[in-house]
Amino acid sequence: MQAGTLSGVDILKEADRLQVIVELSGVHKDDISVDLRRTTLDIVAHAGTRRYHRDINLGIPVKGEPVICGNNGIFEIILGKV
Repeated sequence: MQAGTLSGVDILKEADRLQVIVELSGVHKDDISVDLRRTTLDIVAHAGTRRYHRDINLGIPVKGEPVICGNNGIFEIILGKV
């Protein structure tokens, strides 16, 4: 299995939430799992023989379940602010 890196990550801060935009080439929404640990977002994805993993320090505490939107390699993960 090949390990890959997330090619692009953008974090957009809004009044009540964070939007994390990630590029995952060849990945579908069902292939992504996310884990939230206070100020860190852990993203893991599998696409065929490729595996992506990244821990992202968000810099602020967030709450609730992450919501994943998108497909075809570009995804938005929405997180509520504390």
